[in-house]
Amino acid sequence: MDESNPPSIKSSRKLAWILSSVFLCALIMGPGPGLYLINEYAAGGGTILGFPALYFWAVFWYAVEAAVIVAAYKLIWKGESE
Repeated sequence: MDESNPPSIKSSRKLAWILSSVFLCALIMGPGPGLYLINEYAAGGGTILGFPALYFWAVFWYAVEAAVIVAAYKLIWKGESE
């Protein structure tokens, strides 16, 4: 994107809502009610990519949260520090 032509406020707000929604979903799915979706599989000794299912589930949603924060920093908060 061209530095002399910053994104419009409307597109930044839309992106902020999308990132906030994804972050909130990840926050709920990681440690909260989302565990009930995988609990039966994990109780049976299930693994995902060789990791215990509950561990993989929690780390995956943590990675989603981290990606949202990095995206917000790079795309939304970048202009505020200058």
